[in-house]
Amino acid sequence: MTYFRRSRSPASSATPRPSARAAAPLTAALAALEGPFWVADLETTGLSAASCEILEFAAVSVSAGGQIEREFSRVVRVGAPVPSFISRLTGISQLEVDRDGLPVMQAFDEFLGFIEGGPVFFHNASFDTRFLRATAERLGRVFETPIHCTLQLARRAWPELPSHKLGLLASHIGASEPTHRALADVRTTVAVALAARQRLAA
Repeated sequence: MTYFRRSRSPASSATPRPSARAAAPLTAALAALEGPFWVADLETTGLSAASCEILEFAAVSVSAGGQIEREFSRVVRVGAPVPSFISRLTGISQLEVDRDGLPVMQAFDEFLGFIEGGPVFFHNASFDTRFLRATAERLGRVFETPIHCTLQLARRAWPELPSHKLGLLASHIGASEPTHRALADVRTTVAVALAARQRLAA
């Protein structure tokens, strides 16, 4: 996805004020970051929530002081073979899925138990939310957890950046690089969330 940089007057270096409509989710996200909160990520077998599956769940719980307190990670025993390009991207092999993967119902229920009703932050939350809702519907579960998006926070915190992909943000704030393995990407997202909170609160 391409992101566009807004031109601004040279005299103004402040973060632009969001519109009233955009301010509501931003305000809610910043309030949620006062903690405790959770940060999560999914790896999937493709891009379509209708035809692809969740391959891995990961999440951490974060204290109000910004400390990671607990971690959660589960590989899912998906129904179809893991696509080779997904294995190359994530490092999750068919062997790992066969050896360590849990049935999706068990993994999903454990994930829901871990996040304790949220609030939960994802980077590009709309993608993960589509998969979670589709999976909940297939399993007859209810997924109504409050979700917030660190991508939206990052766009507001660093409007000068040409992209707000997780890797670029990690380099910008000096965080660990994401690896497309869910738990590693969660740790990077925590750093982005906390850095955005600090910048937007200034």
